[in-house]
Amino acid sequence: MAEPSEQIGTTESSTNSTVAAGAQQKLSDCSRVLVFDSSGHVLHSTFVVRRDELPALASCVGDRDTAVRNGLVVEGQHFEVHRHHPPLVYGRGSLGLAPEFSEGAAVCAVDRGPAGLPVYAIVTYRMPHVSARVVPLLQEFCREYLQG
Repeated sequence: MAEPSEQIGTTESSTNSTVAAGAQQKLSDCSRVLVFDSSGHVLHSTFVVRRDELPALASCVGDRDTAVRNGLVVEGQHFEVHRHHPPLVYGRGSLGLAPEFSEGAAVCAVDRGPAGLPVYAIVTYRMPHVSARVVPLLQEFCREYLQG
């Protein structure tokens, strides 16, 4: 029997309060928000993060073929990647439901975050929200709150 993956709680330090406030302001239409750096340190999350998902989320921005082949996995849910335009990667997952019940996911990478390390922001969003609305909000959030 496989052991459960290590999970990271959603507690935040005071140094991350600016990121949390920015996420609440800019990304309120999103169902899940996760911000972490390349060392695996979670700066902000609205859900319990599975540590084993972080490396794939960080690396999806690099190789297009791998990102399209593997998709994105957030909280165990798989999303097909249909756009790979670094620093942005995004797609949609339906869980076998009708399109109006599908959920989107987007990743935005920042080369140098507040601590000087690469930072990744991941969001998921449900209909009626679509990538044309959410991705620009994610970019704006990253520009304003994550770029070092």
